[in-house]
Amino acid sequence: MDEQEDQTTLQAVHRLMIEMVETRQKMKTVKDQLKDVMEQNDEYRAIAEELKGVAEKRAKAKKLLESDKDYQLVNSELEELKFKYKDLMEIMSHHLVTYFSETQATEIATPDGDSMQVVVSAKLGKPTA
Repeated sequence: MDEQEDQTTLQAVHRLMIEMVETRQKMKTVKDQLKDVMEQNDEYRAIAEELKGVAEKRAKAKKLLESDKDYQLVNSELEELKFKYKDLMEIMSHHLVTYFSETQATEIATPDGDSMQVVVSAKLGKPTA
């Protein structure tokens, strides 16, 4: 890519950043309006109160479960597996980005011989200092 294409791309990114901020602000406004409309609906309010009661009962039941040894053991195993899976996903992401940058291929063969699409994604992170 030459310098002019880089500038055009950067300008496009900057325009999109501004439009995304504006759209996010509009979404918040509309969400607030939607919440107001829902809260003014008598039927919705009544059902929301019922759900609140059920949620409180569910929380109590969960607290009882958390003191159960079998629950603790199985839950601990699940948390370890979730952590391992997250690590594996991060490692896979790194390898797929490397694979894509080396080959420009958008498909990869699985060990079974199937073909899977390689999805490369990018997003902006939080502002840096």
